[in-house]
This record gives sequence, structure tokens and C-alpha cells, in this order.
Amino acid sequence: MQRRTASLYAALLLLLAAGSYATIGAVDAPIIVIDNPDYSYAMGDQAELNNKIYTVNAVTNDFAELEWVDASTLKTEKWEESDTITIGESEYLVNSVSPDPSLSTFVLTEIRPIGDVETVTIDSTKYVILQTDQENPVKPILVLEEEYLNSTYGPPNEIELSIGDTIEYDSKPTLITEISEQVITVSWSSPKTTTLAISEGDIIDSNGISYVAHFENYMLYLSSDVTDYERQTNVIQKFQERINGLWGISILGSLGSILLLSMAYLSSRY
Repeated sequence: MQRRTASLYAALLLLLAAGSYATIGAVDAPIIVIDNPDYSYAMGDQAELNNKIYTVNAVTNDFAELEWVDASTLKTEKWEESDTITIGESEYLVNSVSPDPSLSTFVLTEIRPIGDVETVTIDSTKYVILQTDQENPVKPILVLEEEYLNSTYGPPNEIELSIGDTIEYDSKPTLITEISEQVITVSWSSPKTTTLAISEGDIIDSNGISYVAHFENYMLYLSSDVTDYERQTNVIQKFQERINGLWGISILGSLGSILLLSMAYLSSRY
């Protein structure tokens, strides 16, 4: 009798578990639908947010990455007399800065390589040592370094610059912005990149309007109807809670029926 009763209850639990499982498979989960999005973007599109133009670099079904490049960002550098800078493929010495700030000019003088020749300094003057007779090396000829460089390369190239001039410095267009107290200030464009990461449900504020982000078919949608999106989110959350409850019934019902049958068919000691 006890086994028959246990079997009956086990069958009821199995029936309840099977019904819950069948219900889980039969119902369709609600999804978020944006009928009239304010904006839609695919990868490579441009999006205007807060008066900034972003490029959509990546879009998946739940994430997007937007990039904005600020081309107005500048970097500055200061040059002083005797500094060495690179112009094109040559190096130049900063010299002849005008002591009068009103003139606002200075000169760059090309630095010519001395090469592998030997040099010697006598009374603060630099000479190049030339051997004219290889068989009698004890009689070298001393030539002023400047004369040697002029004879080898020609006169040095000089560049005179003023405020507002542009020069190719370190392979980038560089503007002469200020000359004061023997110091030259230069600046060049250094674009700054800002990345904006957006996930499903994120709120994006642009020009005083709030938009909610939604993804579908590798597209990013922005909708100003945040209230409707939140309503659909609550519906999905409640649906998932009910599904979790059905899963609990299905699992507990199956385990309960197994436990009842196991206990009912245990062998008796008496």
C-alpha cells in the first residue's frame, strides 16, 4: 500500500515537473523592440553627439565603440640658442635669436657632419688634421673646421624664421608661435582620440536629450523613449522570474519523485 501511494505521488510530481518543463519550451521570451528609433548606426557610420562627430568603429549585438578625434589639440615645445633640431633630413643649430623681441626673428644654421677626419682644438679654435703626404705623416696640415666643411659641403644652409612661419620639424608641420627672451616657442597639431563605449541599455545624453541604446542585427539604435524601453525591460525581468520558478518546479518535482520511489522501494529489515 505504501509503495502504491508513493508511486502515485511520484507520478504526480513527475507530471508537475513535465508540465513545467513543457511550458518553458512552449512560451516565447519577450524581446525589446524599438519601433521608431531616433538614430540608427552601423559600423563605419558617423554619429553626432553633443556637437561632436563620432565614428562607429565596432558594433556587435550588445556593444558598440565610437571614436571622436579632437583635431584642435596642440603640443608646444621651446627652443633656446645652441639647441639642435631636426628639419627634414638635416640637423640645424638654433642661433642668431634677435635680442629685440619686436623683430621676432631667428636663424637656423645647418649642421654639416665632420666625418671621420681627425680634429684638434688650439686656443679654442677647432682644426681638421689633413695628411697630404702619406709617406711622411709627421707633417700634417691644419685646416680651420669651417673652411674644411665649406670645401666639402659648401656654405651651410640657413633658414630665417619669424612668428607665424611654418616649418617641417620632426616630420610634422610646426608653427612658430612666440619669440621672447632668447626662447622660441613652437606648436603643432596633435589630434587626441576619445573612445566612447556603449552597451545595451546605456543612457546617452546629447544636447539635453537622453537616449537609450539598443542593439539588433549588428546595429546600434538610440531612442529618446526611455520610459518605453524601461517598461519592456521590466516585462522581460518578470518573465525571467517566472521561467526561473518553472525551472525550480521542474527540477524539484523530478528530484522529489525519485526520492519518493527510492524510499518506498527500500528493502525492509523486518
